[in-house]
Amino acid sequence: MFNLKLAQNILFFTKRLVFICIFLCLGSAVYAQNISVPENIQAALLTKVLKYNPQIPQNSEIKILVVYNNNSLLDKDEFIKGLGSSMVVKAITPKELEGNISNFDVVYFMKGINGFSKICRDNKVLSVTATTRFVEEGEISLGFGIENSKPKILVNLTSLDLEGQSFSSDILRIGKIFK
Repeated sequence: MFNLKLAQNILFFTKRLVFICIFLCLGSAVYAQNISVPENIQAALLTKVLKYNPQIPQNSEIKILVVYNNNSLLDKDEFIKGLGSSMVVKAITPKELEGNISNFDVVYFMKGINGFSKICRDNKVLSVTATTRFVEEGEISLGFGIENSKPKILVNLTSLDLEGQSFSSDILRIGKIFK
């Protein structure tokens, strides 16, 4: 039992309480920055956003490649399930991308997969990612992030232009734009 009347015990107790508060606050702040949009929500958003891209054929089924690796096997399945039957989907590994991209409209890169933007640009295929940083840095054209606890569309105009893609002003108005 503590004797709170002693100044030494009060000081000891206060230091411990401050340390615990700082630890909990910083731990929550770091965790909050790592939250990404769940795959099924990204898939649902993507199906809606693609309607505003005039380069994507709207009168036939949209064809999408989902590029995954061993770290994203389960996320890949969740994303594909979220797309439903609205698109033709093929899941591939990064080394299969170059041989498959020419027959597809969109390439979706699972979280953490990067370094393939040149292939999308050369083939004029829209690149989409689960990693918001890649949109911010201009490697990928489209992504989804969290802002004020809600999903936000992210668009990099420079990357979009290099891929020969565009979106209507309706999407650009509600999205977060990078150059």
